[in-house]
Amino acid sequence: MCLTGSLLRSVLVVLILANCCGKRRCNYQEILDSYREVIFVELQNLNLTGSATAFKARDPCPSGKERRILVSIYGMTQQILCQRRGKQPDLEKPVESMERLIIQNCSPVYMAKKTSCSAVRKIQGKKRKRLRLIRVIKLLITCWEKLQSVHVL
Repeated sequence: MCLTGSLLRSVLVVLILANCCGKRRCNYQEILDSYREVIFVELQNLNLTGSATAFKARDPCPSGKERRILVSIYGMTQQILCQRRGKQPDLEKPVESMERLIIQNCSPVYMAKKTSCSAVRKIQGKKRKRLRLIRVIKLLITCWEKLQSVHVL
């Protein structure tokens, strides 16, 4: 059997696309295992005290689907990283770990677009900024718990 040039090119294009786009989804088990081993421990060591409990917000990760919850987590990490840039290193380390973990274990196509830092409203004042970070980190913890419970089901 002889392969023609156009058929050979078509097969080559399919192989290239399969190779570069083969990682379509997220490895949730790896993400959750790494979260429990590393990030959860980092979060436990933080001092998350503040008046962040008085704030009643909508559910930050309302969906019961793994992908949507993970996209919500990724979006919140982007917001925090846009706010910070070296000002709260104790709070930023677990958030940076979350972002790296999601990027390493998910296809960029599968995740939402990266948040533009110019679209994030900047918060003035050290105390207000820290309280906002604490509130968002508590919301992140809630989302991680929800992701774990959805993944188990």
